Amino acid sequence: MNQLLLGASFPFAAAVVYYLFKKCRASFRALLLFPSLMLLSMLWAIAPDLPRLFGHRDLYYRLATDPRCNIFYWHYSIDLAETDSPLYALGFALIAACMLLAVWREIRAEERT
Repeated sequence: MNQLLLGASFPFAAAVVYYLFKKCRASFRALLLFPSLMLLSMLWAIAPDLPRLFGHRDLYYRLATDPRCNIFYWHYSIDLAETDSPLYALGFALIAACMLLAVWREIRAEERT
């Protein structure tokens, strides 16, 4: 879960900067773009784990022991020191809640006009 959170955090930070720069307004394009970037970034962060999902355990074990997998947002280093914590799920839920709040604010602003 921590790799998903790390992957989502980079586009989320860009979205926050964009949102604040635009005076807490976001276009429809931005409301589609930033969650899409978050999804792609999360997939990039867990790319070395995907072979295991599709049943290619030999490739997964090769990637899990290769330090070059740090190109995927420090995946190898995180796996070495990974601990489970409910704070990762909380952080992910907070990111999702912030994105939903921005969408809700834009829908409400459009309904007022």
